[in-house]
Amino acid sequence: MLLLLLIVYNGHSQTRSLNYHIIRNGSKVGSLHFTQSLVSGINYLEMESEVKTRFIFAFTVSVKEEAVYSNGILLRSSIYRQTNGTEKANKQHLVGNNQYIIQTGKNSAVIKNYPITYNMLSLYSVEPVNVDKVYSDSFETFVAIQKMGDHRYKISLPDGSYNAYYYKQGVLTLVEVHHSLYSANIVLAN
Repeated sequence: MLLLLLIVYNGHSQTRSLNYHIIRNGSKVGSLHFTQSLVSGINYLEMESEVKTRFIFAFTVSVKEEAVYSNGILLRSSIYRQTNGTEKANKQHLVGNNQYIIQTGKNSAVIKNYPITYNMLSLYSVEPVNVDKVYSDSFETFVAIQKMGDHRYKISLPDGSYNAYYYKQGVLTLVEVHHSLYSANIVLAN
């Protein structure tokens, strides 16, 4: 019976994994792993990254993000970020009554951005062809996607930073990160 269940489960699931190197000033400072699983119509996106670098002093940043979509609509998402072992972000978006409840620690708020069909994590799973905005879980708002050319897109964030995304055959191959304090590249490794 267990073997039959495994065959049925595997017949309805698809998984894709992508690994990236994080490069700053020509040196690898971290890695990013993205996984997309499609199970019985539910689309699970997960990203984990870790960066170890020196900027005046040494620091380590670990990030984990998740998003779950059903029928193209975001059901829930989460962001967890830690710097040098200290929690810097811990936020969840949960759908309820055609709105999203944002949980940040013990606080919660309601936003009426329902439905969200494409968030920042989605940029790792599918090229934003014919998509003009993306939801930023961090900033809790939609931001414009600017097409820069064939398979190239720019997203300017509310804090003044921006990222450029490059795709080849529908796969994200490069992200150029431009922040006021640093710049880095996230480069496809596999």
